[in-house]
Amino acid sequence: MKFLSRRPAIMAGTVALAALAGPAFAQSCDTYQESPMLVDAVAAGELPPVAERLPKEPFVITPAEQIGIYGGEMVDTTSGGGRVAEMRHYGYEPLVRWSVDGSEIVPNIAKSWDISDDATTYTFHLREGLKWSDGVDFTAKDIVFWWEHVETNKDLNDAPRGAFVVGGEYATVTALDDYTVEFKWTKPSGLFLMDLATPYGQRVVQFAEHYASQFDRDLNPEGVAAMMAEDGETDYRTWWHNRVGTYGSQAEFNYPDRPRMQAWIPTEEILGKDRFTFTRNPYYFKVDPACNQLPYIDTRTWVAVQDTEVQLAMSLSGQIDISAVAISNPSNRAIFFENQETGDYRLVPAESADMNTADFMLAMNHPDPFKASVYQNKDFRIGLSQAIDRQEIIDVVYLGQGEPYQVGPRPNSPFYSEQLATQYTEYNVEEANAHLDKVLPNKDAEGHRLDDKGQPFQMVITVNQGFRSDWLDMALLVENYWEAVGIDVVVDSASDEIFDERRVAPDRDLNLWIAENGAGSLPLMASFVMLGGPGMDGNWDAWERWYIEHSGAVNRGSDLPGDVEPIEPPADVLALLETSDAIQTVAGEEQTALMKKYIGMVADYFPTIGIALPMGNYRAVRNRMHNVPEPLIEGWFYPGIAPANFETFYIDPAQQ
Repeated sequence: MKFLSRRPAIMAGTVALAALAGPAFAQSCDTYQESPMLVDAVAAGELPPVAERLPKEPFVITPAEQIGIYGGEMVDTTSGGGRVAEMRHYGYEPLVRWSVDGSEIVPNIAKSWDISDDATTYTFHLREGLKWSDGVDFTAKDIVFWWEHVETNKDLNDAPRGAFVVGGEYATVTALDDYTVEFKWTKPSGLFLMDLATPYGQRVVQFAEHYASQFDRDLNPEGVAAMMAEDGETDYRTWWHNRVGTYGSQAEFNYPDRPRMQAWIPTEEILGKDRFTFTRNPYYFKVDPACNQLPYIDTRTWVAVQDTEVQLAMSLSGQIDISAVAISNPSNRAIFFENQETGDYRLVPAESADMNTADFMLAMNHPDPFKASVYQNKDFRIGLSQAIDRQEIIDVVYLGQGEPYQVGPRPNSPFYSEQLATQYTEYNVEEANAHLDKVLPNKDAEGHRLDDKGQPFQMVITVNQGFRSDWLDMALLVENYWEAVGIDVVVDSASDEIFDERRVAPDRDLNLWIAENGAGSLPLMASFVMLGGPGMDGNWDAWERWYIEHSGAVNRGSDLPGDVEPIEPPADVLALLETSDAIQTVAGEEQTALMKKYIGMVADYFPTIGIALPMGNYRAVRNRMHNVPEPLIEGWFYPGIAPANFETFYIDPAQQ
């Protein structure tokens, strides 16, 4: 089965896609052109000629508007903390990738692939002559090294990411030759291709064996011991993740000597820097239809800004080439619109692939048994949901953009469920109180509902204000709604760093995050998002620990504390976990039917509380920047807006 026969759509039915240019799959060039900034290095013998730096079959990308012009510096913001924009503006170079419009999965580092009819075997064909950023050949052996020495290395990770495990069985990864790699299981892995196209799939192609082997203590015990001693670290796992790191680690882009596959690469360590610059990768494997090696833009500079108000001011004044997602929301649309001329930018629509603007996740396994029993009670969750005036939030916070919605697939998805999307979204204080009275019937003289000790029942909502500038306003409105039905609420506004600590605290009450991956086929990979527990921020830790120990399942990405005592989940929760895991072990019609059954189970359990269907997003793009497709697509498993082909963006020479 060839790659063109499987096209899981993301945004089908929501936007006009025909105008967006896609990639070309074959190209014949007698000569190639390169950026003028590399010409002197080639002439001096410091770099090979461009034709020798490219693979035999470069990936040909058709720009959104026209052939670009080399040169210039693109300026962007990052929230700091060591990661570069969470891959949404940089770094999206997996084995296979989403097309710009989200309509299909297309080649990238792999030029093609075959899938067995039973979906148990995936064979990927790499580009011959493909090179790491240091000029060394990229081969199937690098992928096998990642699998054997990183992903399945228990010194570094407890288990591989769930995408590589089917029914408790780890993939068998084999280099059939230098340019062919095979992933194989005895059971179907029905979501594997889509998983590889997510940002998490990049882990497969992050480890050049000739470089990363020096940090493996089995392959280089004396060298590792010396490096750890020099760094003053005694724990190997901690040291490795700080010095090398896999996807999601702060070290991921920190060290300039690490070979990479991205279009731009660091020239200095970036951690702790307020401003840093990446320069073009001379061995980048993509070209345009005119045989120009990409990228067009010479350098990418990031300014570390945690304060969203500062980010907003920089974008409004035209200092930033593409505004960050945190500030590009409906609540800021008016001020962005008013300042287009003075800031010399335009507003580009950004369609959302997300399920919901908010995902309120309760601590089902709170260490306080009484709180745990309250959060596990469906009547409590229904009462909280019906106490929220969603339309007021949409009108006040999102300026009328959106509609009341729960956490579930978007209307354009084949897995859309009207029940799941709309249940308990009506603002009805009387019904909310009726449900809450079944769980917390006792009140004090001021109307506060009381816990088992006769004290006001209190919940803390932890909000990462830096990630979404609108969340604090929304949370404060929710606080008022819940206070009105007798729940004592504290809104805890936190920075990125503090939020990362509090979101995994054992005594957390309720975490707020965005509900992602709701468009098209994406919910197949995001069944856990609708639960709010394993792999998310709700505290299902004790249930998840029990499930892992008794089912052979892998950790879904939760930060499970080592001292969590397992608790057997109730039958309905266990069925949800089992069905969620089973979705990836089937394919085709059987997978579709199982997913629809699962959606119905989630609707019946009602684990999380949503606010609104995301609408009205955009990005402010400086007018000097060209080849930016319209619309852009926001998302996570579709790592919006990274698939927009940043390597084809170019800057007007008069404004470089």
